[in-house]
Amino acid sequence: MTRIVGLMCVLSLVIAVASAQQPGMGGGPGSVPGGGAPITPGMPPPSGQAPGVQPGARQGGQNSHTPGAGLVSIAKLEIRTTSIGVAGRLEPARRIGHTVSISGFVDTIHVKVGERVNEGQALVTLSRDAPGEVFRPLVVASRIPGRVSEIHLMEGSEVKSGAAAVTVMDDSGYRLVAALSDKDAFRVAAIGRATVTARSADGVNLRGNLEGVAAEPDYSTGLFSATLRFPAQTGARIGMVLFMDLPVESIRGQFVKQELIVRRFGRSVMWTIDEADKLKLVQVTTGKPYDDELLVTDGLPPGSRYLNRLDGSEREDLSLQEYLGALRRGS
Repeated sequence: MTRIVGLMCVLSLVIAVASAQQPGMGGGPGSVPGGGAPITPGMPPPSGQAPGVQPGARQGGQNSHTPGAGLVSIAKLEIRTTSIGVAGRLEPARRIGHTVSISGFVDTIHVKVGERVNEGQALVTLSRDAPGEVFRPLVVASRIPGRVSEIHLMEGSEVKSGAAAVTVMDDSGYRLVAALSDKDAFRVAAIGRATVTARSADGVNLRGNLEGVAAEPDYSTGLFSATLRFPAQTGARIGMVLFMDLPVESIRGQFVKQELIVRRFGRSVMWTIDEADKLKLVQVTTGKPYDDELLVTDGLPPGSRYLNRLDGSEREDLSLQEYLGALRRGS
């Protein structure tokens, strides 16, 4: 009887040990609750798992953003440009009017309006008929590559020396002439060559360059001419009207929103943050406005930190942390 009881105890112990070693069963040394491979001390964790973090646990923790980062700006030098709106019509880059150099008759016109021609290609042939004299036919050739825009002669007609024959336009690029007042002309000329983006009424955008401003006006109108050049590009076509902004002034400096500059006792001041992370009022000197910003000419060195939003709770020597806490409590 005693032997039977002993065998049953041994059998129960073997079953318990075997059950503890099966996956999904708790209790074994180094096992992971819920299954998975056991973690042995000194063995690296499974791929993608941080040391000491169980599978499925959220990694990371507190926000790594600098306190107040969204409310603090750093002063830096920037460029602001003011401009004026002008408009004009695209023309060919060049237009050459060919003339005849002799008096005679038009024998042959070799081209048609709209036809593309090469440099040196024959446009018109003329002959001269004088009693008792023989003259070689005169060929008027194109001086540039391009397209024929106008033909001023008719075959068989008599022409005089100097008469207009054929006009050829160079459409490998375009020019545009815009009218400027005397005030704007000198300001645009001072900027010099500049890249502009022009737009048409039907939504086409073209990039070009300001080439220059006329040295004197059209005395009949009093307006100056600004010439712009546009290379051949998708959407460009002769005769289209373009609208664009021409720069008249470019300023480099520090610009802040106008509402951040407070008037106190007749002075302009701003809320800044010192090296100890405390709020400080500093006096600044301002220049002209640019949209909703003001140019700061003195008092705010590059690299200075300042509040980019005010709610009225600012006060001297208040720490940034205390200020943020007050904002959170007030929100």
